[in-house]
Amino acid sequence: MDGIDAVTQAITRIGNVTGWQLVGAVTAAGTISMAFLQLLKNFVPIRREFQRWWMTRWIGQHAGAFNQSLQQEKADDHALSDVSPESAQTLLVELATGGDDRAFYELAIEQMVAQMNAAVQITLDYPKLYRDLLVVMSQGAALDDVIAVLSHSPTGTRGKRTPPQDEYLEARARVSHRIQRNLDAIQISLGSRWRFYMQLIALVLSTALLEGAILSVAGATVGTALIGLVIGVVGGYLAPVSRDLVAALQSLRK
Repeated sequence: MDGIDAVTQAITRIGNVTGWQLVGAVTAAGTISMAFLQLLKNFVPIRREFQRWWMTRWIGQHAGAFNQSLQQEKADDHALSDVSPESAQTLLVELATGGDDRAFYELAIEQMVAQMNAAVQITLDYPKLYRDLLVVMSQGAALDDVIAVLSHSPTGTRGKRTPPQDEYLEARARVSHRIQRNLDAIQISLGSRWRFYMQLIALVLSTALLEGAILSVAGATVGTALIGLVIGVVGGYLAPVSRDLVAALQSLRK
């Protein structure tokens, strides 16, 4: 009963706060938390380190999956060997941004995937030179198709180009389609993870700000803290909406 009475008293105290004051507090907390996040992203390499960590993990998983598939398919029957995830990642950065890993991992997710797409197109033109990267980025494609792309040489003697075989073109098309699907998966998965962590940080910041504001207005009790926590969670969830609302109002004033 004591807990129920404490919550009831907290609700009564918070009820003295007008609705506009509460909306203003939620909006202010959301705006402050999103502004803090923007400063964090601008002055701390949080995006770069997160995307580097995520891509390192993704490349390692796909390289491991391919190496495992080689063992299951009896790799002695063909010329393929295990790929190195470190080599694949180095080649990716080299082809995407000339070896500047800081510039590559600091890109927005859509821009980073666009640079990756440009890089993997080069691997299709020179598959033997960039074998590790091609294999990792096409992981999931049929092994026979990957072998066909890696073993085909479109250049004949004395610089004369020989007509590509239909089998090679079909295999290259299938490998290229698989690469595009993997790039789409990277953009979707990496983007969702990034937004989730940013939303989580905004939720914690907004909750802390609103909790402090409500405790200062309604008194520091257990009931007030519980009610403030609920309002803070709602405010944190609406933090991006608050930021967009403030930005829209400012644009209207201009």
